[in-house]
Amino acid sequence: MMATHATAGHKRWLLLVALIALVVGLVAVALLRGPVVLDPDSPEGTVQEYLLAMSEARWEDALAVIHPDWAGSCEPEDLSAFAPTDFSAQLGQAGGFGGGVGGGFAEPPIDVGGDPLPIGEETIEVTITRDEGSGLGGGWNEFVLFELADVDDFWWIVNDPWPYFIWNCRG
Repeated sequence: MMATHATAGHKRWLLLVALIALVVGLVAVALLRGPVVLDPDSPEGTVQEYLLAMSEARWEDALAVIHPDWAGSCEPEDLSAFAPTDFSAQLGQAGGFGGGVGGGFAEPPIDVGGDPLPIGEETIEVTITRDEGSGLGGGWNEFVLFELADVDDFWWIVNDPWPYFIWNCRG
């Protein structure tokens, strides 16, 4: 009878060790896994490419996903004047404010020549975080909406995207 009791205690101990090993393994996988790479042919992938290019100061690549009619006379250097490179971005709205993907602006904006610009068919919500863990109050979050349109089988950003610089170089 004593051997059975010792065996049951041994089994519980092994089960506990196995459970701890599983949790440690899952945490390690989560921490070691790189950032999620979204499909570049999707609206979310286009926004990801834009934000990655901005964070890495690849101004030409960032400008390359903004529809030329929206970008107007903007040059890659115009982005560098406004763009912080010390930020992180999260798809969706952080903090549980709700929202989701879908929709678009009700009316297309009109450019200087009077021709309608491409209108957003998809809205991608992103939370931009700056100065994480710095100072007394920590950082700050900014909720941003990216409007995208599928033009010639390419998802273009069709609004003045964060950090809102196009107004500065539009004729």
